[in-house]
Amino acid sequence: MKFQLKNTIAILALTFFFVSCSSDDDSSSVAEGTSGDVELYFDNGVNGDALILGSTYTNSNGESLTINRLNYIISNIVLIKADGTEYTYPKEESYFVISAEGNLLTAHLENVPAGDYTQLKFGIGVDEQRYLQGETAQQSFWDLATEYNLTWTWSTGYRFINFEGTYTSPEVDGEKAFQVHQGSNTATDNYREVTLSLPTTARVREGEMPNIHLKTDANVILDGVNKIKLADNINEAQTATAIMGGENLITIAENTLNMFVVDHVHNGGNSSHED
Repeated sequence: MKFQLKNTIAILALTFFFVSCSSDDDSSSVAEGTSGDVELYFDNGVNGDALILGSTYTNSNGESLTINRLNYIISNIVLIKADGTEYTYPKEESYFVISAEGNLLTAHLENVPAGDYTQLKFGIGVDEQRYLQGETAQQSFWDLATEYNLTWTWSTGYRFINFEGTYTSPEVDGEKAFQVHQGSNTATDNYREVTLSLPTTARVREGEMPNIHLKTDANVILDGVNKIKLADNINEAQTATAIMGGENLITIAENTLNMFVVDHVHNGGNSSHED
């Protein structure tokens, strides 16, 4: 009896194991022709700390920045599978404003083909091809970008990043205002694209929405691979620093390639951002 009982238990255990595996396999299968949504969540920070507008952060340049604004444009989103297959989100819908002050922190993608994605690619700013389509073709996004101080005039185009506040430095007296407006101009194209590996596969399924949680490091803008001192760029009146063109923007564009990292992927969601 004991022998038969042990055999029965063993058989039941094996049956449960195979059923469980089958269940897992079924839940991970991709139904051909189906789609789901994907949400990108941008968690703004400064050198490992959360970004709190109005708070002060000191960088390796010895300058202390009180950040009052961090707005930027994310565009041309591409999801990539392990075999290199790419899904390019429709260009007309692939421009998003991310704003710390406006609490716009997500880019929501709809009708993404079901599949397992291992990389994410996107642009920082607005590419020349889109800009040259003209104002009428992008009026809705232009208006949104204007609302969040991410445009100049139409002839001069978009600000890709608007980073502002005040700072103190050992090299200047008192607190000064700063503005860093990253964008393209007639001399240089400062649009950049980044490709990031996902630490966990993003499983897009019908009725399930993976949330890709990115961390953005505002410190990298001035204190990345290249170091830019605000005090070195102060105006002649010694009242403020405004970086809006020239070689500094090319240097900043290089820094921003390292501004983003994917922290984690939350699979199986069906609503807005989840930690």
